Amino acid sequence: MITERQLSILNAIVEDYVDLGHPLGSKTLIERHQLDVSPATIRNEMKALEEFDLIEKTHTSSGRSPSVQGFKYHVDYLLDQASHQQQSKTQRLKTLMASNHYNISSALSEFADEISKASQYTTLVMRPDHKQDVINDIHLVRANAFLVIMIVVFTSGHVEHLHLASQAPLTNEELTKIANFVSAQFKHQRDVRFDSEINMFTNSPTERDFIKNLVSSLEVHIDEQSNGIFTGGKVKLIDALNEQNVSSIQPILQYIESHKITQLLDSMSNVPISVKIGDEIDDHLSDISIITSDYHIDDNLRGQIAIIGPIAMRYQNVIQLLNAIW
Repeated sequence: MITERQLSILNAIVEDYVDLGHPLGSKTLIERHQLDVSPATIRNEMKALEEFDLIEKTHTSSGRSPSVQGFKYHVDYLLDQASHQQQSKTQRLKTLMASNHYNISSALSEFADEISKASQYTTLVMRPDHKQDVINDIHLVRANAFLVIMIVVFTSGHVEHLHLASQAPLTNEELTKIANFVSAQFKHQRDVRFDSEINMFTNSPTERDFIKNLVSSLEVHIDEQSNGIFTGGKVKLIDALNEQNVSSIQPILQYIESHKITQLLDSMSNVPISVKIGDEIDDHLSDISIITSDYHIDDNLRGQIAIIGPIAMRYQNVIQLLNAIW
């Protein structure tokens, strides 16, 4: 366990290293932070931090830079501080949903861009699992004799449109009756196939086949939509990496675009804000950090935000930003 003064010096080294991009010496720390101690005292404390493997000395400079362990220690301190802070929450996403006419894809795309601009890092916003959302109503509109447009309204205000084929023409009255039946079933038993209810509802083989196709298509569509990820500021990741680690850009982008990122975000969703650094993310990713948090569309429907940057990122700014999002 390090002392309070050593912790203050470590935090100062991390913050200054991120700002300046080079190792720090005792004189720089004293000048930048108005420390009321002698350079010799700072050097002794830095030596102790080095023995704890929290900072390291480079061969080309007399200064010290944070080690990966030092960054992790700094982040743990910030997360502990954030957990004790009462911060007002912004519900920006609700405004974006309304301004985008409750088109969740447009709202989340805009949300990802806004978070990226605010953080100055690449941002991923994972689409909510719509299995958490409740279908409030279903409308069926006949486009032509064999094509039906299904309009699905969720309690969150989100609306989805699907095209359905019918093997035989269905009248507007039949479609209205089917829509009312299916809406009622989904409100009561969301993920259950209601074959027995369908048989009781209608004797028409055409209507039965159409309803089964409707339910199957809707479930597949919701599963596919729930895996969507919206990216903001992807180029910021490239800008943040220097010439020493620019070769890692391709594996990082491949990781982001693979199913592994979804699995990672799922594993990080059990705490309000979670941080993974370097090989904590993946054995082949040693140059980046990922900070995640939840966002809410309503009390039931939520997804995840991930902010991705270099290990030497402005953790305090990002944690404060995420801590303010509801």
